[in-house]
Amino acid sequence: MLTVKLRCVVSPVAERKDSNLRRGAKQLPPNGLVLRCIVFKNKQNEYSAECIDLDLLVYGKTLHEALHSLRDAIMGYMAVALNGDSAGLVPRPAPFSHRARYHFYALRAAFGIGMAGARRTFLLNDWSPGPSFCKAH
Repeated sequence: MLTVKLRCVVSPVAERKDSNLRRGAKQLPPNGLVLRCIVFKNKQNEYSAECIDLDLLVYGKTLHEALHSLRDAIMGYMAVALNGDSAGLVPRPAPFSHRARYHFYALRAAFGIGMAGARRTFLLNDWSPGPSFCKAH
């Protein structure tokens, strides 16, 4: 849960609560927003998870831990960014080198480059955060 002048529910389980909680709430994110995300093993032998459309980067000991942390970071960022003026904040592109890395991995996945018989150590995820609801305290 993120608390910065508002309370936001980021858990998928919590998002399915009674519709009475949703009255008067602000819906996040904008309709049709799809975020390009990647999780990959870094040089420190841990996983880096990055959203290139919001310039967010988190780390985890496992691929799934990093992905879960990234989704939490995205929901927290969206709650804060869309609470006020979101101009320039959604989307907020990552630096060119980070976007190039995403597209490099996307090409590797599409063409199976360098993966003949090898286990893939990255995950590409085009993700839409779905509706989340925030309420002012």
